[in-house]
Amino acid sequence: MAEEKKNNNSDTFSPLDDELDFDCQYSDNLPAILKELNISLAFTSYQAGRLMLVRSDGKTLDVNFKSFPRPMGLAATENGLTLGIFTQIINFQREDGLLEQIKQPLQGIEEDITAPRIKPKNSDAQTNALTAEKAGEKNGEPAQEPVFNLSPEQQQQVQKQQEAMRAYQQKLTAALDERVDACFISRSAHYSGMINIHDIDWGDEGLWVVNSSFSCLCTLDPDYSFIPRWKPHFISELVPEDRCHLNGMTLKDGKPAYVTTFSKFDAPGKWRKGTKFDGTLMSVESNEILVDGLAMPHSPRWYNDRVYYCNSGYGQICSYQPETQTTETLYEVPGFTRGMDFYGPLMFVGLSKVRDADVTKPAPLAQKYDETYSGIWLFNLDDQGNKKEIGHIKFTGNVDQIYDVAVIPNSSFPELIEPSHPRMRNHFCHPELQALATGSNE
Repeated sequence: MAEEKKNNNSDTFSPLDDELDFDCQYSDNLPAILKELNISLAFTSYQAGRLMLVRSDGKTLDVNFKSFPRPMGLAATENGLTLGIFTQIINFQREDGLLEQIKQPLQGIEEDITAPRIKPKNSDAQTNALTAEKAGEKNGEPAQEPVFNLSPEQQQQVQKQQEAMRAYQQKLTAALDERVDACFISRSAHYSGMINIHDIDWGDEGLWVVNSSFSCLCTLDPDYSFIPRWKPHFISELVPEDRCHLNGMTLKDGKPAYVTTFSKFDAPGKWRKGTKFDGTLMSVESNEILVDGLAMPHSPRWYNDRVYYCNSGYGQICSYQPETQTTETLYEVPGFTRGMDFYGPLMFVGLSKVRDADVTKPAPLAQKYDETYSGIWLFNLDDQGNKKEIGHIKFTGNVDQIYDVAVIPNSSFPELIEPSHPRMRNHFCHPELQALATGSNE
């Protein structure tokens, strides 16, 4: 497959991002695939500190990056996107009614009639002093010397940083890309603390979260950090010690059905020091181990009446059929497999480079391949005879680790408004006036 170099310029980079390289290559069929299906991809990189959107206009890809602390699990629905980060779970609501507004420049806060206007103390004295200083300069008197002196090189660096900050602020308030066809805006957040969030998904009882720190599955409640709901049978107590590295989860019929763990240990972080691979695929309902001996497994997904999962340390994508209790290795790729989603017969799988990790036994991929890759590989499940990807996007710069992958439906070019974005100031969504319970509002 032919590849095209992609130099991303759609992100609003902060001045601190100067040395980050987010370049990528992609197969020449990928833009058309996403556009024709009217889908886009979201994925997370905790290593790069980014939530990324892969968008297409049918001819080229645009990869848009949003900064978050340790982004991990993703859940995409028709109505929104949910993201697990360092100490929070953030909900982004799809509000396409904002499309016209986000494609216009954001007015300055001084033009916003609802913005607070606070007159600083002693502002009149400061204004008079500044006026006197300017008058002195006009009369030929020397301006007051700064309290510190900078070398020419330091002055040049300060000027460069100031110019970069001005450009950054201007881009934040500029009109967004005309190709944008969906808007996801920050709506709510739950503060869980650092529970080492991994996979997340919406079920019949709300959002389910893999709480790796406490080795359990949990739900959320505004009165608590989390509500523990299930733990593996070999975990003796709920303590923040990441005992078995429970990481992956999939739901079936709205309820948690299968999980993956790195080990069966019941001791603080002992899975990092194991001398053999003993990862598991487990049934939640029966709380029993279905498959063991796996190498750092991740991302179980219930689809087409079977469980797909990543045997990550070997770069494998596997399946387990509950009826026959059989496993099958479907694909092997030159990367640490992690993150998976589907659209029709297409499977999207995240790949990460093998990294130096705080584990006694490293991934076997390091010995199998001279080079490993970071990106997303596409497979056609209807073409069982083809064991190779049908398309891919490959990162060539600083994006080495990918955690989760989610398909965004009914949008090939989405935009996401993060909590810190200045557009959060005046981009509103609300229903019509609701009547009071005791009478009318008229």
